Amino acid sequence: MYRSFRARNFRCFADLQVSNLARINLFAGLNNVGKTALLEALFIHSSAQDPRAALEVDVFRGMSGGEESSSVRTREPWTSLFAGSKTGTPVELTGELSTGKTRTLRLRPVDDPEELAKPAQMLPGEFARPAGSGPPPAVLAADLEDDGERLGTSYLGVTKFGNGLWSVGLRLPEQPPTIFLVARKRPEPSEDAERYGKMEVNGQQDMVRDALKVIEPRLQRLAAVPLAGAVVIHGDIGLGRLVPLPLMGDGMVRLLSFIVGIGNAPKGVALVDEIENGLHHSVLPNVWRVVAEAARQFDVQVFATTHSIECIEAATRAFEADLGFEDDFRLHRLERVNGTIVAQTGNREAVRAALEMGLEVR
Repeated sequence: MYRSFRARNFRCFADLQVSNLARINLFAGLNNVGKTALLEALFIHSSAQDPRAALEVDVFRGMSGGEESSSVRTREPWTSLFAGSKTGTPVELTGELSTGKTRTLRLRPVDDPEELAKPAQMLPGEFARPAGSGPPPAVLAADLEDDGERLGTSYLGVTKFGNGLWSVGLRLPEQPPTIFLVARKRPEPSEDAERYGKMEVNGQQDMVRDALKVIEPRLQRLAAVPLAGAVVIHGDIGLGRLVPLPLMGDGMVRLLSFIVGIGNAPKGVALVDEIENGLHHSVLPNVWRVVAEAARQFDVQVFATTHSIECIEAATRAFEADLGFEDDFRLHRLERVNGTIVAQTGNREAVRAALEMGLEVR
């Protein structure tokens, strides 16, 4: 788990430090203050073995159609990761981990011809650039180190030859999984069904059902059923037939994604943008309770964002009643101070006091 995290020269952050991280972390703040950007920085850092994570964050925002999109093949598609789109200063992402290590990932464009030749030597033949055939590929290097000791460099490149996009990654032992649930698109039913299937194989299906019962108390069981060419989770709510979960509302689909996402990221990280989307404020305390229980069971650290005061109040109430685990929750508010984004952190008691005083915590 992360104890602290620092993002320098990333998106809107000149130098953001977030300290005193807990198992469950909720980020609040005004629009355009960097809540989603912070989740993206955490995603790239926690996916350090895969340089393509640097482009996936733009896909999450709807800025690219993915690897098959022509927009991905433009020169230097990672420019937006750098503060002010100025690539002269590297992006630096640093996490202090519960293992005691401090891991730093630096992203930088490669201009040196000798370094450009290094990843090319490791690529399959279809990516080779014919001699004298136009400009060299645009390449992004990702340098990784632990406690100041260099682990290696991975590369991400874009060229008009071959398949356009290529990467040479690092092989990191025991790299924990990372799940990112974005706010801008509905979860793919087949992806949730696959994750649920893995949990069912491990005998964890009742846990998923019980979590969803905080929204639909009639739910008796879940089943993965083929529907219109895809596998969709269905529920038995006592109607004599199974009902596709999407027909039970966005809240059911959203909560299913939370739980199966956490269940498929053991000892890893779950990132949830705008966690309250699709959920009525009345169920939010119970949603926080089941999310926290799942996070503890699978030893997952959760980072979520919100715009909702009801969501913050619900989390505070949930952890007040969560005897023995009150310290699992932190609220971090991002705000601009003298033109720089900073993070203010409070535990459950501090957040409760601020709410009672009528202070702005969103």
